[in-house]
Amino acid sequence: MSRVCNKMVIAFAIVTLFCLNGCNKKTVSALLSTLCVLAMVMTVFSLVVHHTEELDFSTMEYLDLRSIDNPEEIFYAEILLSGLGAIMDVAVDISTALSEIIKQKPEISFRQLFRSGREIGHDIMGTMINILLFVFISGLIPMCLIRMNNDVSFLTIIRLHIPCELCRFFVESIGIVLAIPVSVLITSGILKSNLKKRTTLC
Repeated sequence: MSRVCNKMVIAFAIVTLFCLNGCNKKTVSALLSTLCVLAMVMTVFSLVVHHTEELDFSTMEYLDLRSIDNPEEIFYAEILLSGLGAIMDVAVDISTALSEIIKQKPEISFRQLFRSGREIGHDIMGTMINILLFVFISGLIPMCLIRMNNDVSFLTIIRLHIPCELCRFFVESIGIVLAIPVSVLITSGILKSNLKKRTTLC
């Protein structure tokens, strides 16, 4: 399951980025940044799951958990697919911004470019995490109303449903935070190395 999901995510990222942004250095930088951050985030998620109290997956309706050896893989796939969009968005924003900076100021140093990218990333980070938070809340509201309408107590809803949702929110937020330095570093390195090659050829 996890292997299939990993292949789907890689294929989706490649097709989406190259179809929307074309084949150029910006797209390559965004793709590498996205894949690196996803690998880091899912590594953190795997470590946390294996070293903390097991999450309760009994609330995953429509799944016969008795026939599934490892329900964590379903949750793994959910986090991987839902986090892809946010991480990819940050990577594309940073690669596009740094590319424009280099076009306007080709003589900019790597350190200055990295610092500019970091400032851009800090501005993006707050709004992106807010989006995740609002999506998290908007998903909880109808679920809570349905459960409470079926005489499920509010404390039971919090005990069974909130941990999985919070885990998803925190993992995706960590992904956004990690995407900023990783995207800035990879994009700055690729764009500056490409600029040096052009200067040498000239």
